[in-house]
Amino acid sequence: MSDFFDIDSYLNRIGLPAPTDEQRYQDGLILLRDIMAAHSRTIPFENLDIVLKRNLPVSLESMELEAKMVAGGRGGYCFENNLLLCFALRALGFGVTPMLARVRWNKPPGDPQPLGHLVLLVTLPQWPVSAATPFSGQLSVAGTPYLADVGFAGT
Repeated sequence: MSDFFDIDSYLNRIGLPAPTDEQRYQDGLILLRDIMAAHSRTIPFENLDIVLKRNLPVSLESMELEAKMVAGGRGGYCFENNLLLCFALRALGFGVTPMLARVRWNKPPGDPQPLGHLVLLVTLPQWPVSAATPFSGQLSVAGTPYLADVGFAGT
C-alpha cells in the first residue's frame, strides 16, 4: 500500500477543514467523531462494482480508493470505506489497525458467521516527544483503543 494519501482532497470530499494541531492532539476523540460522522454522511456504502461484476477484483490500494471514492465521488463497501478512513486517519497521525470482524446483525446467537467485515482499531494522535505540549487535559487516555466502522450499510 502506498504511504502517500491526499488528506486535503479527502477532507474536502467529506466537507471538513484541515484540523489544527490542537484539534489533532488535544481534541483527538472529538476529531475522530467528526471525521467518522462526515465520512458517513458523504461517502455512501455501495457495492455496485461487486453486484454488477465490473472492475473486479476490487482494488484496496490507497491510490485507487482515492480515485474512486474521493476524486470519483463514489462510495464503497465495508473494506473500501474503512480502508479509506484508515488511510486518512493515519495521514492525520492516528494509530490505526484494520481488523476482520463478523457481522452478527439479525443473526441468532450461536449461528456461525464468516470474518467478512473490516473494522478499525484506532488510537489518538500523541504530541511528538520532542515537542513541548502546549495543551493539557486531553479527553481520552493515551493509547486507549477505539472501534471505528464507517462501512456497515444502514448505519
